[in-house]
Amino acid sequence: MDINKSNRAKYDFSIKRYIKILIFKSCNVIPVSRFLRAKIYRILGVSIEKGVVRIGKISIDTIHPEDIFIGKGTAIADGCILLSHYYDVYNLKEHAYYRGQIHIGRNVYIASNTIFTKPVTIGDGAIIGAGSIVNKDIPPYTVWGGAPARFICNRYKEELEIPVNTELFKPR
Repeated sequence: MDINKSNRAKYDFSIKRYIKILIFKSCNVIPVSRFLRAKIYRILGVSIEKGVVRIGKISIDTIHPEDIFIGKGTAIADGCILLSHYYDVYNLKEHAYYRGQIHIGRNVYIASNTIFTKPVTIGDGAIIGAGSIVNKDIPPYTVWGGAPARFICNRYKEELEIPVNTELFKPR
């Protein structure tokens, strides 16, 4: 196969991309532990913070895996899709292509079949319900769910002020 210099870069890019896709897909077919899967994704370009990260059988953007950051203590269930790029369907004449980062904070739980359709930031300690479609930023320590994802509640209730009867603690 004869490839001239102008097409060489395209050819190299496409071969590397197909190898990455093959490895990404094989992580979902071959039985691999959730911890080993995180290490493989780290090698392939996904930024995963050092620490315990559990990743199920998910689909990660193979075009720009370097645009995805996952914080430590995070658990991502099976069937999730993380896309860091998208096409503008309202501007089809120009084929507008957008790219951005998906930043998942620390100690986040993402339930099964959640889809990230646009570049977003997920705050620390957030919980995202099963089957959610995330297309906007999620604040820390909140619970979100639905399609599109909507706020459900805060993860921790505000501290209650309970009046204490100080008469009980006075010495007799």
